[in-house]
Amino acid sequence: MRTLLPPPPPTSDYYSSTFAALAARILYLNPVPSSTTHLPLYILNAAAFPDAREISYDDLVPYVLARLPAEDDLLAGQQYEILFFAKASADEPSGKSAKDAKKKWPGWQWYVQTYQLLSRVLRKRLSRLWILGAESWVRVLVEGVMVMGGGKGRKKVVFLRAVGELEGWGIKVKELCVPSGVWVVEKRRRRRRGSKGQAREVAQGNQRARRAFGLRQALPRLEGAEDRVRLPRVLREATSFLLIDECIKTEGIFRVNAKAVMVDVLKELYDGGQQFIVWRERGSVLSFPYWRDGAGNVGVDEMEAKDGFDVHAAAGLLKLWYSELREPIFPQSCYQALEKFYGDPQLQLEPQHLVDMLKPDAEWTVLNVTSRKILRMHLLPLLSQVTHFEDWNHMTAFGLAVCFAPALLKGPDIEEDMKMMGIIRRLLEAMIRDWKEHLAPAFGTDHEYFESELRLPEVIVDREDPLEEGDKSITSTEAQMSGITLIDNDTSDSDTQDADGDDDNAPLLLPPRHTTPPPLPPRPHTFFETEETRPPLPPRIRSSTIADIPITAPKMSPTNGNQEQFKRKPAPTVQPLPRYSMIVGSCSAQPQPATLEHMPFYNTVEQPVEEPLDMELDPELPGYEALPEASRNAIPRKPVPKSPKGG
Repeated sequence: MRTLLPPPPPTSDYYSSTFAALAARILYLNPVPSSTTHLPLYILNAAAFPDAREISYDDLVPYVLARLPAEDDLLAGQQYEILFFAKASADEPSGKSAKDAKKKWPGWQWYVQTYQLLSRVLRKRLSRLWILGAESWVRVLVEGVMVMGGGKGRKKVVFLRAVGELEGWGIKVKELCVPSGVWVVEKRRRRRRGSKGQAREVAQGNQRARRAFGLRQALPRLEGAEDRVRLPRVLREATSFLLIDECIKTEGIFRVNAKAVMVDVLKELYDGGQQFIVWRERGSVLSFPYWRDGAGNVGVDEMEAKDGFDVHAAAGLLKLWYSELREPIFPQSCYQALEKFYGDPQLQLEPQHLVDMLKPDAEWTVLNVTSRKILRMHLLPLLSQVTHFEDWNHMTAFGLAVCFAPALLKGPDIEEDMKMMGIIRRLLEAMIRDWKEHLAPAFGTDHEYFESELRLPEVIVDREDPLEEGDKSITSTEAQMSGITLIDNDTSDSDTQDADGDDDNAPLLLPPRHTTPPPLPPRPHTFFETEETRPPLPPRIRSSTIADIPITAPKMSPTNGNQEQFKRKPAPTVQPLPRYSMIVGSCSAQPQPATLEHMPFYNTVEQPVEEPLDMELDPELPGYEALPEASRNAIPRKPVPKSPKGG
């Protein structure tokens, strides 16, 4: 049986930096200890497992175990916890991902032997092992290893399906440094099952509480300085990552679209207040400073590139933040002024015109105060810096204006927005082109000032954006964008009332709702009614044959609560049609053809009904044999057989 030896020291010639780098990506320490037990929490990432056909797991395991607490600390009573993200990959569907993981992972015999070779103190000091998103074969493998290894460690294993289930065990999810692939898998799982998942969004009343996107106050205020504002955290971190030299030189930045699921995940993380979000692109990593007192740095330098969010995800997140502003940079109220003053395509936009539009103390401008602050503090300095590396990223001022113009306006009429797109694109292009030489000096800012705005605030409270809860007050633009919104009539300011006590700004009151249903319409009259209440009947249309017969409706009167039954005349018997022999007899007696016009009409109403005659019993009716020869030849028929009497 093989023995499990510790890895050689870093100064040794046998020390492998490749295995050490792989071990750091597989197992790393969370920057914040466990919320309930305050024990060190280690994160084991299955997506970083190498292919067993290329890397020897026997040589890799000592480097991975060396990242756990030292044996001396364990003997002194130090315990630890492990959170295992068992989902192999987020880039492939679950079925194919699990199949690939089975191929690249070693066999189950290797896991049993490795577990048995672990030191007793290492197994005993393991307080809890959470396994998240495990496939069926992973569950069977863990169960088998625990049983074959003694069975005592089975009570320490907890299988979870979603990240939100960790909250039930006292672990705060927003204090975990989770790889990006885990968030993507969680997002796809919620979409597939149609569930809302764990609380990335904090619900307050009927509206969702937010920290970053779609806020009423886009720029939060500094703690202790109500007259000063700062950049929100999402702009601070995403922009700091983009300004790294290797990232800002990425070709097609802001033009190449990121994966939609990545941008959606980032939006949920920042709205939910996730503390540690890893940004990594090849060799560029956004390192985290101290988040709060007692929390150390995050070792993202050792994490793999695919475990973080890339440059295009950061660029897409910035465009999403601008497009979801509650009040867009160019609101609909300024469309008419923009078209009047800047609608001419041949107009040369002078730098002084742009300065007058953006300066904070302007007497009149088409932009509001918040839009001018955002443009001066973030958007124009960032895009101007991107054009400085145009030789690498191939993004000019025109290209950046084309990419960002749709995110800066959001009116209720799409056709009107499309008409204003050209004007806004020309304005933004001129602002980006003239920012460094004319606009920034006019406002007393430069690139160093922009970088200072991106630094982590010194006050710990300002490092996270405040949670904004929804209220019942909305602006006119919000009413246009969100449709009809009912406002509580009880919340009205007394200072807006006039002398008569009426509030001119108060919303119109809706009519009261019916507490009881309206009465039903009257029921239609039935046939059995008295003569006084029964409506008159319409005149009946009589046939010409019975026009002389008076028709009267029966009169009814209630007797003992019931309606009287009146006798009606019996229906006359139906006269049978004449027999064929009778028609033939008429033909012999009369030369005209036997038609219904010459047949006698029998009134079936009052006239007496004549009994039909039998040709055999009538002595005056000649038989077939007695007919003249001419008549017999005129009828080409076989002789009619004589029917018996009474037939």
